[in-house]
Amino acid sequence: MREIACPICGAKSNPCFSAGEHRMHRCRACRCAFLSPPPSDEVLGRFYEKFHGAWDGWYDEGEVRTALDFGVKVRRVREEVGSGARVLDVGCGKGLFVEECVRAGLQAEGIDLSGEAVRAGVGRGVRLYQRTVEEFKEGEGRYDAVTFWATVEHLPRPLSTLSAMFALLKPGGRLFLDTGIGDDWLDRLLPGVTQWYDPPQHLFVFSEDGMRRLLSDAGFIDIRIDRCFERTQLRKVVRIVRGAVVASALRLVSDLGRLRTGRFEFRRYPLGNLMSVRARRP
Repeated sequence: MREIACPICGAKSNPCFSAGEHRMHRCRACRCAFLSPPPSDEVLGRFYEKFHGAWDGWYDEGEVRTALDFGVKVRRVREEVGSGARVLDVGCGKGLFVEECVRAGLQAEGIDLSGEAVRAGVGRGVRLYQRTVEEFKEGEGRYDAVTFWATVEHLPRPLSTLSAMFALLKPGGRLFLDTGIGDDWLDRLLPGVTQWYDPPQHLFVFSEDGMRRLLSDAGFIDIRIDRCFERTQLRKVVRIVRGAVVASALRLVSDLGRLRTGRFEFRRYPLGNLMSVRARRP
C-alpha cells in the first residue's frame, strides 16, 4: 500500500482503519489521524447541507450539548483578555456562545458559513457574519480573542484557517479552541474507535503533539493544552474513571470478536476525551 504523507508534519503514516469508502491514516511522527484521500469541497458541502437545514435535528442537538460548557469557557476568556474585550466566535452557528459572551460584558461577534444559522442569530439581535475566516479581511487585527469550538477537526485545510485567525487577532491576542484528542491513554486503550473517528464529518483526530505543531506553524506561541477538558474537576474524574472501565470492557469484547472472526470490525463508540487549547499571538 502506498505510504501517505501526514498533512500536519509531512512524515509517513500507517492505515488506521477503514469504514466503508473512508480510510483514515495515523502519522508515525506526530500521531495525528487523518482522512485520506480527503473529500472534495463539493462532497463536504452536500454532506453538511442536511444538518444546516434541520435546526430541530442533529445539528441543533449538538449546539445544545456544547452550550452546557459555555459558562466555563466564557469565564476563561474573560479572565485572560478582560471584561469589555473584543471576541470573535468562529463557527458560531446561531450565536449562542456570542450571546453568552455579551451577557458577561464582552464585545462579541460571530462568523459562520451557514446563512440560515446567521439569519437566525441576527434575528435575535446577535452580531453575526456569513463568510469564511479567510474572507473576513475587515476583521484583521481587531480582536482580543478568537474562539473556535469543536470545529477544527472538520476542516480540510486547518493550517490555512488557523493562520487566518492569527491575522484577526491583535498582537498579544488569544486563541481558544477545543477538539477531540487522539493518541491519548483512552485512544491507545481503545485504538481508532473513540467517537472522534467519524469520517467524513471529522477529517482529523489531532494528537497533542500534532496540535502544537499546527498552531506553531500558524504563528502561535504560549500553547497550553488540557488533555481532558470538563467543566468541573469532579466531572473530569468521573469521565476518566468511566472511560477506563468502559474502554477496557470494549477492548476485551473487540479482541474476542477478532479472535472469532479473524478480522477487525470498525465500530464507533461514544467515548473520547476533549482537548482544550489556549494559544497566543506574539
